[in-house]
Amino acid sequence: MTQFGPYLTVNDAGRLEIEGLSVVDLAEEYGTPLFVISENTIRTRIRRMQKAFADHYPNEMIVCVGMKANWGLALRRVVVQEGAGGDAFGMGELTVAMLAGSDPRKIVLNGANKAEEALRGAIDMGVMIQVDHEDELEAVERLAGEMGKTARVALRIRLPLDAIEEAVYVDPRYPEGISPTYWERTFKFGLDPESYFAEVEEALAMKSISLEGVMYHGGIPRRAGYYREETEELVDMIGEIKKRYGWTPRYVNIGGGFVPERVGHDLPPSIEDYAKAIGEAIVSKCAEHDLPVPVLLAEPGRYCVDAAGIWVVRVGSLKDDRSLANKKWVYVDGNTNEMGDPFDPYNRIHHVVIANDCGRVGGEVVDIAGQTCNAADVLVKERELPPMGIGDYLAFLDVGAYNEGFACQSNAIPRSATVMVCDGRSAVVRRRETVADVLSRESVPSWLMA
Repeated sequence: MTQFGPYLTVNDAGRLEIEGLSVVDLAEEYGTPLFVISENTIRTRIRRMQKAFADHYPNEMIVCVGMKANWGLALRRVVVQEGAGGDAFGMGELTVAMLAGSDPRKIVLNGANKAEEALRGAIDMGVMIQVDHEDELEAVERLAGEMGKTARVALRIRLPLDAIEEAVYVDPRYPEGISPTYWERTFKFGLDPESYFAEVEEALAMKSISLEGVMYHGGIPRRAGYYREETEELVDMIGEIKKRYGWTPRYVNIGGGFVPERVGHDLPPSIEDYAKAIGEAIVSKCAEHDLPVPVLLAEPGRYCVDAAGIWVVRVGSLKDDRSLANKKWVYVDGNTNEMGDPFDPYNRIHHVVIANDCGRVGGEVVDIAGQTCNAADVLVKERELPPMGIGDYLAFLDVGAYNEGFACQSNAIPRSATVMVCDGRSAVVRRRETVADVLSRESVPSWLMA
């Protein structure tokens, strides 16, 4: 039996199965395009991360699964059941987190220009607000005072990353490479070090602020080797804060950017490698600066949910041009409205499987394209795949993160349904949109009705 993952296999008939269910049967029952989420994959990923840090870190570690990666309510229930929390942006994600039953202590509120509604909500809920800049700190202090409450706050920092000045991060999404130093220094979130020191002093003097944490997010360009240098620089900064103000954080949040394993690509460092590098760096540096080892938070989105999702589409037509373009197009009923992963701008990372015939042999170079009026609506470009025919079901793997969350309605096309599967069971967790749904916010002024 072929396995793409613990819960994604190929049966003896050559058909793709997820959690013991035929993907073709799911597509025929619920229609296409269709997102399918494996519940057990999410649980396995969260548990693996929790164990990795428990093995290498002497204090509590809280997994705050990034909600922007996938904020689906059923998915968040799974996250909560596994003892994890979330990284929320705005009142919408805060609301989902609470509806899912999250422990407020395990939820953080991020963002560079948070709405007053979200700040009030976070203060009411007891969620930690990760303050991005001076104006926001003053706004949180004012709102908490008006509400007669104390706001839990962490200040967000950007780092110079001097130790990895020459490093370049390369992966299938960014083959030209990214400088993590340049990326982190120019990142839109967080305070530069000197501004950070000033805001620590300000926050400690505020009556309605409980300064509890330090937040740093290295984001995309990170690997296990980089994590050690980043983490050491972060704890050195905390040591300097203690030296200046006598304050040490109870919580340290290291953000996300943990690279998951993906079908069809070289293996990144394991989560155990990440945990070991980070844990050792924090413990040794805390000892050097005479700091207590803090409670650790991380915000993994893609790592926890990417492999849990597949997206199923149906081939509708084929076009072969050997006289002008020397290309073959395979047209499907899905499009880049839902395959526009913002961190995969060239659609390079998603493996494609013919779900109804995984063992099909042969190969041809094709573009897989959608039906929108957009020349860039190409889901796969110039990739060698087995020959495909009309009616074939194609499964795009590793789409549990970002594809649903960033989906749009270009050309007024309704968005797909989502089905969650677990141990041979399936249920719709997000119904398919209709044209009426797409138009539900529209209205026509009276002067245009004549």
